[in-house]
Amino acid sequence: MTSESTRPVPLPRPLVWHSDLAPRSWLLWSLAAVTAALASDNPVYRGLVALAALNVLLRWLPPGRNLRPLAVAVVLAAAFAGLVNVIASHTGADVLLRLPADWPLVGGPLTVESLAFGGALGLGLVAALLAVAPLSLILEPHDVVDAMPAPLERTGIAVATSLNLVSGFGRTFTAVRDAQRMRGWRPRGIRSWNEVLVPVMLTAIEDSVLLAEAMEARGFGAGRRTSYARQTIGRWDWIVVAGALGAAGLFLAARLAGTPVDWQPYPTLALPPIHPVLVAGCVALTLPAFARPVPARSEPARGRP
Repeated sequence: MTSESTRPVPLPRPLVWHSDLAPRSWLLWSLAAVTAALASDNPVYRGLVALAALNVLLRWLPPGRNLRPLAVAVVLAAAFAGLVNVIASHTGADVLLRLPADWPLVGGPLTVESLAFGGALGLGLVAALLAVAPLSLILEPHDVVDAMPAPLERTGIAVATSLNLVSGFGRTFTAVRDAQRMRGWRPRGIRSWNEVLVPVMLTAIEDSVLLAEAMEARGFGAGRRTSYARQTIGRWDWIVVAGALGAAGLFLAARLAGTPVDWQPYPTLALPPIHPVLVAGCVALTLPAFARPVPARSEPARGRP
């Protein structure tokens, strides 16, 4: 007869973020959103695509994931694109500032039109970055591999492995820098960073060799990749894929049909043209936000007596 003291005690079940959308649906949605963002330089459409992607990302972001690196990358990309266009382009009627003409590349007038067009370019980069962000922030690396077609399976594995090495590179850099500071190291110029970068590079090479040996030991490349469980295609997958492909198809069809989808602020600044059908296509990209993520719990684990 088992006493109360020896009876197995159930352990708390960890909370797992369960996705109702298949990885391939996310891949098609990201490709369609990038197509819609880059098919036109109209800031209205690009802004709508960026807002739709941000809404989806915030809705599906798993607990514990940090958006700060993505926010920094988005701000830097937009600022760089806008600054380069303002400095390199000197066309436009409304002059903000005039640099000496003898300065190479940057010399000449800086106009409001070039600033506006630079902002549109930066907005396109923002929309594209937010469109592909779910592939790294929502999906796991093995989900990205599962989303790839069979001929691109090995390419997907290489990409997923590279993404893991990039994040590991950042962690190694932080660890080596903190260790060197504890030993009394202080940055004194560009050459002083060799004491940090050399150990980081050697560690990255060693990690790559160990990973290659582990993949070879597991038979990488010997046959088709197997999976413990594959997620089935559900109703929301078809809805999201149909909406995403429809949005991308609208932009491509409008461009082929000669519909004005671009925006030219030169020589004088003017409002961008807006077509209701293309706006509806941008709104269709928000469909993944309606397929709510479900917090699913794993099977209860039992402790030993």
